[in-house]
Amino acid sequence: MQHHDLLQQASLIQPADAIEMLKANHRRVHKLFQAYEATHKPAMQHQIAMALFVALELHMQVEEHVFYPAFAEATTRAGHTLVDTSLEAHEQIEVCIEELQGLEADAAAFAVQFHELRLMVDQHIQHEERQLFPQAEVALAEQLEDLRDEMQDIKDLLLG
Repeated sequence: MQHHDLLQQASLIQPADAIEMLKANHRRVHKLFQAYEATHKPAMQHQIAMALFVALELHMQVEEHVFYPAFAEATTRAGHTLVDTSLEAHEQIEVCIEELQGLEADAAAFAVQFHELRLMVDQHIQHEERQLFPQAEVALAEQLEDLRDEMQDIKDLLLG
């Protein structure tokens, strides 16, 4: 099965709410990292890396345009700090993706940088799932389904 198909198939299943949707995105990203490491065919690795970059970009866009602003509006100063930390992580991840896109997929430098990306993404996911999401579940309790729909609309728009 092609990774593009995996991305599309996953987007057909409607998660219960915004947080479930983001967690599903996290699992998808994790699976793409695993798939990348499981194959040693450069062409396949390149394809998986491209699918991963798209998945990460989509995920960061919906968080930045819908989820984070809603959470920031509904939370305290401590919550704002969590959002700031997440936005900083997004910036680092975006820079890393840009650098990777400028490297040859089979270069040793790509492997090193790709490993860095995985560490960054894993750390960011842990931050969100352990700290930000539990607070968001409370602060956004009434809005989580509407936010999911809004995030899905943005994903659909971006996927064209």
